[in-house]
Amino acid sequence: MKRLMLIIAALAVAGCSAVAKEDASVKTRNEAEEAAVKRIVVVEGDQVPGHPKFTELGHVQGVCVRAPSYDDDSSIARIGFKHAAYDKYGDKVDAIIRVDSFFVTDNQSYGIQEPGSAAGHLNCQGTAVHFEPG
Repeated sequence: MKRLMLIIAALAVAGCSAVAKEDASVKTRNEAEEAAVKRIVVVEGDQVPGHPKFTELGHVQGVCVRAPSYDDDSSIARIGFKHAAYDKYGDKVDAIIRVDSFFVTDNQSYGIQEPGSAAGHLNCQGTAVHFEPG
């Protein structure tokens, strides 16, 4: 019986160790993503000041502004235009150019609405780019 209890205790300690390692790994990935997202430059035009050479990675689209009624919404775990670029192209994204936005009404907005009265959010779209040396 003692031997069985020791085996169970050893397995529990090993399981906790694995959970702690996974937690540390997730935290490290999240911190790396946040650092990469913070450095992404967003511009409306075709040029990024100080970076004349870049390679286009491709189109990106994501939520750029959320209405106050969405503050408690947990259905979108990681919202955001820059996060969408990171999710699609990883840490290669240095900037997003040719950015524009459009309004998206939510599922509860039916019929014709007065301007500015529909519930929803702004989506942004643009082209993700990677800076070239030199």
